[in-house]
Amino acid sequence: MPAQAQQTVATPESAVPATKATELLAEAVPAPLPVETPKPVKKTLAGNVVDEWGNPLMGATVMVLGDQLHSVSTNSAGDYLLPTTGAAPVVRVSFAGYQDAERVARGPADLLFKLEPIEDYKRNLKKRSKAATKAWKR
Repeated sequence: MPAQAQQTVATPESAVPATKATELLAEAVPAPLPVETPKPVKKTLAGNVVDEWGNPLMGATVMVLGDQLHSVSTNSAGDYLLPTTGAAPVVRVSFAGYQDAERVARGPADLLFKLEPIEDYKRNLKKRSKAATKAWKR
């Protein structure tokens, strides 16, 4: 008889059907709230690029470091509009014959670039061009 007594004793899991148990569990534990990731703030940087005499440099390349996929060129007045999402992006400006310039864009004054020429750039370019022409003709 003791063997039968052990078999008839009900356990809590067997007392509640399986579907009822999962419903009770679902009611007891609230569903997790969706976590909202902060969206990066989009902003547009506006600036100007000039040469050493203050003349606008048309066609200078302006980009945010780390985001080379999004670069822009300056217009005929040397102006540019650069979309970015960084809080304090590092802006780099380059133009053939001039030294690259970069700085952290914290305010409007940081977006005005005056590029300095590379010393003897034209003479060295002319030498390389003549050498390349001679090598090509051979």
